[in-house]
Amino acid sequence: MARKPKPMSTIKQILRHKLQGKPTKWIARTIGVSKNTVRKYHKAFEQQSQSLQQLLDMDESQLHRLIHPEAQPHKDQRRNDLVGRYEQIKKDLTSPGVTRFLLWEEYRRKNPEGYSYSQFCWHLQHLDKQSRVSGVIDHAPGDHLYVDFAGKTMPYVDPDSGELRQAQVFVATLGYSHYSYVEAVASQKCEDFIGALVRCLNFFGGAAKALVPDNLKSAVIQSNRYEPKINRVLEDFANHYDMAVIPARARSPQDKALVETMVKLAYQNIYAPLRNQEFVGLAGLNQGISEKLKAFHQKCFQGRDYSRGELFTSEQTALSRLPDQPFEILMRRKATVQKNAHVLLGQDKHYYSVPYRWLGSRVELIYTDRMVLIYCNHEKIAHHVRNRSPHRYTTVKEHLPSHLQHYMDRSPEYYQKRCEHIGQQARQLVTRILESRKHPEQAYKSCDGLLALARKANKAEFLRACQMALTMEVYSYGFVKRVLQNGMASTHHEPAEPLKRLPDHHNTRGKDYYARKHSPQTD
Repeated sequence: MARKPKPMSTIKQILRHKLQGKPTKWIARTIGVSKNTVRKYHKAFEQQSQSLQQLLDMDESQLHRLIHPEAQPHKDQRRNDLVGRYEQIKKDLTSPGVTRFLLWEEYRRKNPEGYSYSQFCWHLQHLDKQSRVSGVIDHAPGDHLYVDFAGKTMPYVDPDSGELRQAQVFVATLGYSHYSYVEAVASQKCEDFIGALVRCLNFFGGAAKALVPDNLKSAVIQSNRYEPKINRVLEDFANHYDMAVIPARARSPQDKALVETMVKLAYQNIYAPLRNQEFVGLAGLNQGISEKLKAFHQKCFQGRDYSRGELFTSEQTALSRLPDQPFEILMRRKATVQKNAHVLLGQDKHYYSVPYRWLGSRVELIYTDRMVLIYCNHEKIAHHVRNRSPHRYTTVKEHLPSHLQHYMDRSPEYYQKRCEHIGQQARQLVTRILESRKHPEQAYKSCDGLLALARKANKAEFLRACQMALTMEVYSYGFVKRVLQNGMASTHHEPAEPLKRLPDHHNTRGKDYYARKHSPQTD
């Protein structure tokens, strides 16, 4: 038999003409094959136990098994032996320096009657093809969103430094419509990756049920075939948009074949048309990408009369509604509450207060660009507006004990308001004390002393002592204290007439008089 068998339709034609008694030469000329081919098939027919009519009535698969019997037993044994070694051969080929020729030499030493080198390679090639069988996935609308970064970057000019930089290109594709989103970002870091995902969902106007990312660190912390460890930030993102995260298997691009194909299409429809243009900043580059992507979505699929944009119209209704508030990255840090009832956010070197009863506790800071939330044992104990000023404190007064709250309350207005309940003289004296110092804080302790005297002394005596200090223009805590201790403010020590200042007199001489007297005489 010929090495390459003839089609079963041709074999049946030879069989039919043989049944009709046609000569070999006539059959060969009519069908268009050689006479030797006709003779070989005639011989094969004669070797069968069935009649020519019975052979003609058989279906093609039955006739094929009769005319082309299986290989000889010793050949089957050789192939079975190679199939048994295939997995080990495939594993050995991944080792450095190991070649097929080396493995074939080892194979022939153990099997001298085995395949030649060419047949060895041919069978390995076919076994590789059989092990790489792929399936077709039927995607439901709004079911999967595949995301990846393109292998090639795109150049842009940094508007601040003027340097030429390379942007990473984020690509996302919906499974059903193949409608895609492409954006240039500064890097593949978590902040840029999550930001691109947020803008991607806003572009689609909804969220798919499942997100299928590659195994980059921004998405998968620890790759595992069965239980990959997802990045905490990506988990927060998925929970915010009610999506499931299904990472592709490591080194398995077929798991996200749609986005891999979109990357190739992006090279052809976005990279190539923009290759000779210069863009300033990422915003300029993304504007160019957006224009080319819009034109690409309007193109019909090859061999079809509809486009990705038309399919997306029906898929968009299957996407889930986006939350009112966009996702913000939640960063996490551990800290210990210090003795001053504050914790340090190391990234900003800024301190935030917590209730003083949590002193010494281990807490978790969860923060965004705008807010800082502080948790202890999964209970929120404080929240603040984020402040990036280094080495400064953000404090809520109620978080501190009472004596520290008083310390924070101190101000000129605070002391003046406290003295209003005591009396007008006390308020005036406190005002004079505050005005007599270069800085109000220098008078705070004196004011605290006056308030302490007001609590301990008789109110009437205290007010008379304050009036005496005002009259004599001695604005100090010590003077009022001495007046109270000496009993000068009591009623029986009160003078018959109130103290008065000396009246002005024309004979009164001041410093100007003595300055003129001692100045040198002028001619």
